[in-house]
Formats: sequence, C-alpha cells, structure tokens
Amino acid sequence: MAKQKKKNRQPELSRALNAVRRMVRGLRSAAEAIERELSVSAAQLFVLRELADFPDQSVKDLATVTMTTHSTVSQVVSQLIAKGMVTRTPDPVDGRRAVLRLTRQGVNLVKRAPRVIQADLIEGFATLRQAERRALANGLEKWLDASGLARVPSRMLFDRPLLAKRGARGGSKSGVPRE
Repeated sequence: MAKQKKKNRQPELSRALNAVRRMVRGLRSAAEAIERELSVSAAQLFVLRELADFPDQSVKDLATVTMTTHSTVSQVVSQLIAKGMVTRTPDPVDGRRAVLRLTRQGVNLVKRAPRVIQADLIEGFATLRQAERRALANGLEKWLDASGLARVPSRMLFDRPLLAKRGARGGSKSGVPRE
C-alpha cells in the first residue's frame, strides 16, 4: 500500500521538479546572457529597468517594487553607483530622503538591454487566478520548509555575477550558498 501510494505521487513530483528545473535553467540562461552582453548582473539590470520606468525612487521604494529586502537592493544599488550607472542625490522635496536616478551611461545600457526575465515571471504569475497564486505560493513555501530550505535567505535573483571567479562558489556541501 505504501509503495503504491509513493508510485502514485511520482507524476506530480516529476512535474514539479521539471518545472523548477525549467525555471532555473531559464533564469540562469537569461542571467548569463545579460552578464556576458552588458557586464551587469540580472539583478542590476532589473533595478536599472525599474529606475528607468520610475525615476527618483529611494532604496526603500526599490525594495518594495523588486519584492526583496532593503539590504539586498542597497547592495545592488551600491554596485550600480560604483559602475557609474546610478546616482544618489537628496530628494528635492524631503532632504532626509535620497533618490536614485540613472546616469546617461545607465540610460544607454537600458536602451540596448533585453527585457528582464523577472518581468516575464511577474507578468506570468499575474495571469493566474487569485486562488492559484495563493496555492502556488503556499505550496512552494511548504515544499521548501519540508525540504529544509525554508531558512535560506531570499535575495534578488542573481544579485551577484554568475561568471565571477571560478572555484569561489562559497556554498555548502549541499550546494546551498551560505549567507
């Protein structure tokens, strides 16, 4: 009976794992192409696109629209400032707040850049019915929890360059990066 029950679950497990594999492969391929062609990470391009569409955002604003943490966005923004693609200036309305803007170099990069895959995932998720979105989010969270991955920090997709130094993966034996 237990063996039959396990066998009956295999089609769903196979479908779920294959869906995750396709998503990871698509994300990795897109991220590598962006890094190779533009010398920025996919996370950096995502932030640049958001600033192109909605200038004068704060790091807090960007964290909200990119659905990630303040510290993650702050790190990505610092990298973009160092590359000369973003500037941080005092908000003319509220001097306590800093706003971010693309530089000419940032604008030019966004103009020649492909669409970011994060936008495709966000738009694709939006096509699901509310009940499907909730069930998918709940199911993924439960799966990660049951797999022992619930405590792995959620960061911006590919916020570090993929093609960086070879052999410096910084991961654990299981392949899960240490943060």
